[in-house]
Parts: sequence; structure tokens; C-alpha cells
Amino acid sequence: MTLGLTALGEVFLLGVRNLRRNKLRSFLTMLGMIFGVGSVIAMLAVGAGARAEILARIAELGVQNIIVNSIKPPEESKPQTTNRRWIDRYGLTFKDREIIEKTCPAVERILPVNIVRQRLWHGSRGIDCSILGVEPEHLRSFGLQVRLGRTFNEIDAAQAAKVCIVRPSLIRELETLADPVGLEVRIGVEPFRIVGVLDDAQFSSHTRKALSIDGQHQEVYIPYTTSMRDYGTMTILRRGGSEERSDVQLDQMIVRAVDADAVEPTASVVAAVLQRFHPKKDYEIVVPKELLRQKQETQDVFNIVMVLIAAISLLVGGIGIANIMLATITERTKEIGIRRAMGARRNDILLQFLTETAAIGVVGGLFGCLFGLGAIWALVHFAAWQAVVAWSSFALALGISVAVAILSGIYPARRAAHMDPIRALRYE
Repeated sequence: MTLGLTALGEVFLLGVRNLRRNKLRSFLTMLGMIFGVGSVIAMLAVGAGARAEILARIAELGVQNIIVNSIKPPEESKPQTTNRRWIDRYGLTFKDREIIEKTCPAVERILPVNIVRQRLWHGSRGIDCSILGVEPEHLRSFGLQVRLGRTFNEIDAAQAAKVCIVRPSLIRELETLADPVGLEVRIGVEPFRIVGVLDDAQFSSHTRKALSIDGQHQEVYIPYTTSMRDYGTMTILRRGGSEERSDVQLDQMIVRAVDADAVEPTASVVAAVLQRFHPKKDYEIVVPKELLRQKQETQDVFNIVMVLIAAISLLVGGIGIANIMLATITERTKEIGIRRAMGARRNDILLQFLTETAAIGVVGGLFGCLFGLGAIWALVHFAAWQAVVAWSSFALALGISVAVAILSGIYPARRAAHMDPIRALRYE
């Protein structure tokens, strides 16, 4: 075994020396492998980064949560009336919540959300905001961490306290230098006190849409009991001298399943209940776990396509290797004849040329790894893409490079090994 390994090492070094004799040709031969390996590594890293980003975005919604939003049904012809106090009623109701709690034992808890649009004032400075009336557990369900101050508690909910939690970006918009915790503000005409400031990280646009948060407005969280007492379920929109009134009892329900495995059956029960009582389809159901699976399937297809496209470069590189090796064998015909005359067997000639192609694969693969790292750096810094580098992808790409090189060299090596020694010696 030791002699075999030694002989193999000598043959490999001989192959490298033969490559060094024609540096430019060898480099041009390796280009296909370099670009192919680099592309495979970059695509795998970008695909892993996209997967990680999807997981992070869906995790914001919670895999045990089922989000049910009230939506306005398509406009229907309203009765001809001069009553300016026409009220449009649609969306989720308190009865829906009660029925789902009673009929679905896999529901751990249902968190109601009341959403209103109000202007928040501090002195003469006003900002349009989305006011979300939530239970204390709501913030924990979506991983919202309080950076300054405190979160809501059961006392706030029981007493319908006029307290709120905001984002740092809202404090910056207020242009105040005062300590935000304890700052007195007005939401509409009602006085409130800021008790907590969340982390500055904002929800992604996809998460905002799922949670019915208007991306054009700052979100402000207040206790659900306070929101129902001060703002209720009625929304009044005045424009052009007319007035539109809508009554939505529950803008949103967060249905929390007992565990992740119970999410899909629970979602089916929720859909069946709402379908029975809402023929106008004035609701939408968002299941983060199912959404995650769909996104992952889409991303897997994308990754496969991108890797296949990158593999074309390796195929082109393999064809280039085969072409160059055939030309090399023609140039070295007399050398092959001399080696055969000196006692070299067909297997020795075959091994020599396969080792040379393997050397092309190894060296080209190593340069390709460096090219892949450079491509990842460029995508992250200039294109702002997210990438996750897995070192196993380097081993995979390098292995593919060597395998393609060897496969590409089999035909030229066999052709050299089966060459007639006498004709080879007479070749000029």
C-alpha cells in the first residue's frame, strides 16, 4: 500500500509538472472549472441565505400562530338612501371567537386585536399611527422585545390603563430629547403615557401585511381593553363632504395552537367555522407554518435551478479539458511510444493522463473556491444579498470539479493507453 501511494504521488507530481510546462494553456483549460466551482459555491451560499431569511421572516409570525384578519368584502350595491349614518358591518365577530374556542380543543388561546388609525401628538408635533389594541401576551407571541421601560401586564389590561409601547423611530420623529419612558402623548384626544420602547428592528413588509399593519404608519401598542373603551369597533371616515362608517368587532384574531403539530388541523377548523358564518368571505387566514413550507419549496426549486445553471459551466469546463487532453496526447505521441518501449503498461499510461486531468480538477477547484468566496463577498456588499457559507459546499464543489475532470479525461486517457507503440515511436 505504501509503494502504491508513493507511486501515485509521483505520478501526480509528474502530471503537475506537465501542466506547468504550458502554463497559459493549462490556465485557460481550468477557467471553466474555476467559474463552475465558484458559481456552485456562490449559488449554494445565496440559496442558504435566502432560506435563513425566509425562516427569520416567518418566525416573526410564530409557527404556532394562525392569523385571521378582517377584510372588507368587494363593494356591493348599497340601498339607495339619504341616511348619512349608514353603517357597513363586516369582518370577524365576538361570536366567531366564542365558537372557535368552544369547538376546537387544540386552541390554546385566542388573542383579539383592535386596530384603529389615529394621530399621535406630543406638543404641536403629530404623527399618523396605527394603534393596535392587544393583550399582554401578544407582544411575547411575536417576539417583540422591550428595549427600554416595561411591557404590558395584567394590571394594565384589568384597569384599561392609558399606557402605550412605541418604536424608537417614532421617538425620533417626535424630535424630543426627553426620556421616552414616561413621556406624555395624546392619541387622538386621549392622553397616554409611554411605558416601553421596542427594539428598532421593524417588521418586514410581508409580516406587516400578514398582521394588517399599515406600512405607511408607525405602530403603537396599547392594552386591548383600553382600545375597546376609548375607540370601540366603529371607524368613521370623512372625505369630500361625505361620511362612511364601518363596524368591525374584531380586526384580527391570533389563534394560538397548543403545539406546532396541531396548527394545520386547527386552521382547517377555523376555516370551516368562518366559512359557515361569513358567506361574503370578509376574512383571510394566514398560517405561518404552511407559508413557511410553501416558501421553502419555492426556494428549493430556485436553488436546484441555479445550481444546474452553475453546473453548465462545469460541463463546459469538462468539454474543454477533454479537448485539450486530446491535443496534448497528439503532441506527446512519441513520448507515449517511448514509455511503452521502456516497459510502461497500458494502465500506467491511463493512470498518468487521468492523474493530469485530476490535477486540473484539483487546482481549478481550489481557484474556484477562492473565486466563489469573492463572488459571495461581492453579492453581500454590493447587491445587499444575504448569504450563508457552509464549508461542506466547498468540499462538494471541489469533489464535483475533480469528478468532472476525471470523467472528461477518461476518453483521451484510454485513447493514449491503446495507442500502438510502434506507430507512436515513428510519429513525427
